[in-house]
Amino acid sequence: MVDVKTYKCFPTLIHEFKLDLYHDKMLDYVYGMDIRSVVTGPVQDDLHKSLIFKPLVDELTLMHDSILQKLDYEYDKIEITNMWANRLYKSDSHSPHTHSNNFLSGVYYLLGEKNETSPIQFFDPRVQVNILQPKRKNNNPNNSSMLSFDSVSGTGLIFPAWLQHWVPPTQHERISVSWNVIIRGHYGEPKTLQNAYI
Repeated sequence: MVDVKTYKCFPTLIHEFKLDLYHDKMLDYVYGMDIRSVVTGPVQDDLHKSLIFKPLVDELTLMHDSILQKLDYEYDKIEITNMWANRLYKSDSHSPHTHSNNFLSGVYYLLGEKNETSPIQFFDPRVQVNILQPKRKNNNPNNSSMLSFDSVSGTGLIFPAWLQHWVPPTQHERISVSWNVIIRGHYGEPKTLQNAYI
């Protein structure tokens, strides 16, 4: 038997988390907003500045710091650039998109249930991978070009802002809070003429 060593090269990391937060005040706030979804443009994209969302923001700040430390990034500060609510009604969807001009993005579900509200689906960013696709015995993260994560109240995801994703039509009302993050500090290597301080 030949010993085969496998390397995971250039992985795209999606971080899932669960929080035990009190959602009622956040949900009341969202119900009071005049929104359907981000498709028509969020009415308010600064929820991270609201005291109602402070418990969520505090948890997110700690999580982002932990993720960036594990990935060995050097930075001065983590900044949530914007945060908004998405409210999808039955049959609503959210078309494929990315979050430009940010480093990380995330979503946290205030109202959702497995098998009732639509999942979020991420697309493999490697264009070349679709050139040849053998028949799969079973779908798994190593042989799929799209991955789904259920939209369940109290769960959330943090992912690269450039990673394309969408929400297919939902069967029931679905409410989430989304955000973008940039890290302040040095980008690139010094003296390469391709570096910056942001």
